[in-house]
Amino acid sequence: MATPDKLFEAFPPVSKQAWLNQLEKDLKGKPLQGLQWQLEENIELAPFYHPEDGPFEYPPLKGNRPNNDWEAGEYIEVEDFRQANAEALEGLNGGVEAPLFRLQKPVDGPQMAQLLENIRLDMIAANFEEHYTAIEPWAIFRYFTELIEKQGVNPASVRGSIDFDPLLDWSNPPIDKLSELILHCASHMPNFRILQANAQRFHSGPDDSSIELAFTIAKGSEYLARLTALGIPPETVNAHMQFAVSISKSYFVEIAKLRALRLLWANVMKGYGAPGLAPFVVAHFAEESQDENPNSNMIRASTQAMSAVIGGANRLYVLSSNRALNEPSTAFTRRIARNLQHILKMESHLHQAVDPGAGSFYIEKLTDMLAEQAWDKFRQMEAAGEFR
Repeated sequence: MATPDKLFEAFPPVSKQAWLNQLEKDLKGKPLQGLQWQLEENIELAPFYHPEDGPFEYPPLKGNRPNNDWEAGEYIEVEDFRQANAEALEGLNGGVEAPLFRLQKPVDGPQMAQLLENIRLDMIAANFEEHYTAIEPWAIFRYFTELIEKQGVNPASVRGSIDFDPLLDWSNPPIDKLSELILHCASHMPNFRILQANAQRFHSGPDDSSIELAFTIAKGSEYLARLTALGIPPETVNAHMQFAVSISKSYFVEIAKLRALRLLWANVMKGYGAPGLAPFVVAHFAEESQDENPNSNMIRASTQAMSAVIGGANRLYVLSSNRALNEPSTAFTRRIARNLQHILKMESHLHQAVDPGAGSFYIEKLTDMLAEQAWDKFRQMEAAGEFR
């Protein structure tokens, strides 16, 4: 039996020119230029890349991860607290690891207890979003930590997040309150993320991916600047911040976009004297990627989810297939959405390779192009004080 390093000895190497000659033959006179893809003004992609286009000697994007595992998330719409609790328990029993409680109205302590009844907070990642005008993430945090104490759970074992994005939600961002919560988490809840740089509003499709990336890291960099100015170390800010990004239908672009985000953020952290730190990326399907055919959405979800996890998302939310119909999710649509993530882990094993996209000439080239364009745009934003 051939050893892995000798598997291809029986196949002669093929030059790039040989590939091009075959392409010209197959095109039967049609111009090869017609296969080029103009993604952005300064990004043109060839139909294939060859080792001669290299060197392609990039190491896998590991960051501080031993593998490519991610948290399987599920949306829980919270209007009726008992119903939301039942749906959360259903999802957790079905293998969900990181429910996202999308709060449609303010909650108090008893309602928080009702929402999380019979849920082991030391065994999941509990995440919260507020979808109303008078948002108070510090109140959510207070009720949550009071419940942790009441249950006798060790705060250090609690994982999760609150969507606290002052630059998005406030005209006068409460950075002081954010800093207090970050310091509390640093001391008592090292695995809880209290700051979210929500980049979903920067998403406008694959053709503007470098602009989306530039705004994303500019926003994260602004948080670093404001919080480090208050004396919080950049490592601490990074440990309690996450990026929320949208995933479109463009398979390779979304893989490369997430890989580029990891490269770009590592460069930002290097500038703050904290090299080697990776971003925590939460991937959501872009709303416009869904249509009114649930069957199409279920099929499309597989490639969207693959883009997210191959790109290195730390947590993934798959939309229910009936989302575009403005209908509530059902037990069936939620089960299909969560089972997709189980298949990607248990059958495809995409959680085991630390960087599944590494070594693909096409993906490596596209990652480089997006990162280079985004970095140039980011530097222009910094010079213009875009987020100040």
